[in-house]
Amino acid sequence: MKSSVGKQKMMGDVLNKALKSKVAESVKEEISTVLDISTDKMTAQQAIAYAQIVKALKGDKSAFEAISNAVKQEINTDEKTFNVEVKVVE
Repeated sequence: MKSSVGKQKMMGDVLNKALKSKVAESVKEEISTVLDISTDKMTAQQAIAYAQIVKALKGDKSAFEAISNAVKQEINTDEKTFNVEVKVVE
């Protein structure tokens, strides 16, 4: 029986391979039409991200929230914290 770590690695490998795979022409066509972008070399990973945007543009609140949360997480990881010391001199 495979260990939990072994199963996670196998699942990760499968997902990484799938995310690099080719995208169906029908999916590319819809993304290209709605977003007016080139989809010639689009990977599945990119298609998933663009599809969420297309869904949000069509009014899907869940897709909009997913995009908003992803952007917030990215912004938060880019933020740098620092301390400022202010001294009042009389």
